[in-house]
Amino acid sequence: MISSPRLSCKTGFYYVFLYGSLICFLVIFMLPLLWVLGLSLKTREQIFTTPPLFLWRPTLENYFTVLSEKNFLISFWNSFLVTTSTVLVSLFAGIPAAYTIARYRFPGRKLIFFSLLVMRMLPPIAALLPLYVMFSFGGLINTRISLVLAYTTFSLPIIVWVTRDFFKTVPRDLEEAAYMDGASRTGAFLRVALPLAKPGITTAAILSMLLAWNDFIFAAILTNNATRTAPVLLSTYAGSETGTDWGAIAASGILVLLPVIVFSLIAQRHLVSGLSSGSINDARVA
Repeated sequence: MISSPRLSCKTGFYYVFLYGSLICFLVIFMLPLLWVLGLSLKTREQIFTTPPLFLWRPTLENYFTVLSEKNFLISFWNSFLVTTSTVLVSLFAGIPAAYTIARYRFPGRKLIFFSLLVMRMLPPIAALLPLYVMFSFGGLINTRISLVLAYTTFSLPIIVWVTRDFFKTVPRDLEEAAYMDGASRTGAFLRVALPLAKPGITTAAILSMLLAWNDFIFAAILTNNATRTAPVLLSTYAGSETGTDWGAIAASGILVLLPVIVFSLIAQRHLVSGLSSGSINDARVA
């Protein structure tokens, strides 16, 4: 079948418009990040030059300054420990709960599931005061454990919501075949259902990681100078005795952003599958 020149012309204009629009949106969304990256590669004098410099000799002075500070390394390490612990605790508690809700029928199943969703819909600031009072009684204020528990409170519903839909897509026949081969329920879960739900688990882990890594308000209230995380440290660069150090803020922001970018690129294949498949399934509990 020979396509007409008019149809080919319309198809060509369609793809030109489509990719042109995508490039424009990409530039709009990437412009703030590129601007911060540019600030991190400028000296203090170049940052305040009017009009702004668009061509300059890049310098790593701000990065060397930030990395030479002990406070930044400690805060970065605190962020890493808190985020990793939050993700692991949330996955360890949320995946079995999601599998149970997806596979088994028991009294109160819907109530438990929607209770988790209500907790996720609750504004985090509304839970800050109750958590602070509870942690004060437990002697957990100014510790990393308080942050892990606070973040797990809000990341656990994400884990359950996303992974539950993926477990529902796993055919029961595969698990029944594993039972016939002598596998226990735990064995079928670990060897059949869990590997097939890997895209959803990866997606949920990244969302949980972003929640814990980027949080400021809980870390600012529940920690001190020894246990504060990187977002809290970034705020100290503003309003110092020598004025706001925009170069240090930009360099710190880029350094804090790098782990998220690296992890997202590594898990990109599973992330795309997770966002486009299980997470958009019917939200009703079967």
